[in-house]
Amino acid sequence: MRHKASRFEVKIRNRANTPSIVAAAAYCAGGRYRCDRTGQVKNYSRRRDVVSVESIKMPHDPERIWNLASAAEKNPRARLAREILVSLPHELPLETQRVLVRGYCLWLHDRFGISAMAAIHHPLAHGLDDEVVADMIPQTEGRKKPAKPRKDERGNPLNHHVHILCPTRFWDEETQSFGEKIRDLDDVKTGPGCVRQIREEWQRRVNRHLEKAGVKTLVDLRSYEAAAAAGDAPEGLTPQPKLGPRNAARGRRREQETGRDDTFLGQARAKTRAANEALWQSWLILRDAEREKARLERSHRIAAETEAARRAEAAEAEAKIDTAETAAARAEAIAAAPHLDALDPQPAAIAWAEGRLKAEIEPESDRTLDPETETAATPETEQPPKFVMSEKEKKRARPPRQRQRVRGGG
Repeated sequence: MRHKASRFEVKIRNRANTPSIVAAAAYCAGGRYRCDRTGQVKNYSRRRDVVSVESIKMPHDPERIWNLASAAEKNPRARLAREILVSLPHELPLETQRVLVRGYCLWLHDRFGISAMAAIHHPLAHGLDDEVVADMIPQTEGRKKPAKPRKDERGNPLNHHVHILCPTRFWDEETQSFGEKIRDLDDVKTGPGCVRQIREEWQRRVNRHLEKAGVKTLVDLRSYEAAAAAGDAPEGLTPQPKLGPRNAARGRRREQETGRDDTFLGQARAKTRAANEALWQSWLILRDAEREKARLERSHRIAAETEAARRAEAAEAEAKIDTAETAAARAEAIAAAPHLDALDPQPAAIAWAEGRLKAEIEPESDRTLDPETETAATPETEQPPKFVMSEKEKKRARPPRQRQRVRGGG
């Protein structure tokens, strides 16, 4: 199964869906910024979930930078920025998440020339002290009373994510202003390929950190259809419908009141989640069974190939033994035989019983061993005897009549 942090969205911020890019930056960074274009002040300094804000390859002055980005766009339908919203694995500590996000933003600048402002959000868990919460709230000038911590927690405390807000123009360090447009991501032909590279690079980086942390479940940013076509997911998985902030807040309220999200969308999501989990479990069982079957088939194939090769070598050695012309050549062929199957007497016994083997007994070999004068040595091979019969063994090997004569003295 894929990691729950498998979320990667690229949003286009333009004049239609974002009246003020400065306000969007204030929301991401949890600050109090004034928009020069609209004259409005957006104050999100009371937010408690912003734990890190960094500017990569541009000055860390979000209010001034995003006012410059807004002023650089004259077209009423212009694209103001791109927002990359990515989920962060909660198993990684905050410092590791910072290193991951910073390295990824540096890669974006090296690859496409994109500057960025990255804001990491950590929804706070229940039971924090008021002093700890007050220290984590950004302090602003002119605040008379300390901010009161919220008692109602906003969302899942494990929902760690980062907002990467990227201008659509190159930042010029010499002039301290925005220059030309970044056209690679806007082009109809090159844009989809660039977005695909951006997604794949994030997946590679976050999975590398998960492997270092010892997390077995990895992030997979592919769609269910693409993963199923590649054989990495079951077919028939249903994506979860997006709730939105209002429906999510309504579901959290119902969960706090009744213990479960009994709204229409909440029940639909629970049903979809249960169906997907059942598909995953059955698919994992079938996959393990198929892998075990493939392993056994491979083992049987290797065993059959090994047995065929062994039989071929044994047949070749037996043929050399049978075609040996002299006793020395036969002994050499027997010594060089790689398997004992070449000396298996069962095939020879079957062939003799069926009458296919004509074995002639040599007259010289048809005689009884005389224990008085001969030993167990083989004269043809000129090898020394493996043992020498003692006097006691020689007496036992004599015929019974001869032993009686020796006992009777005559």
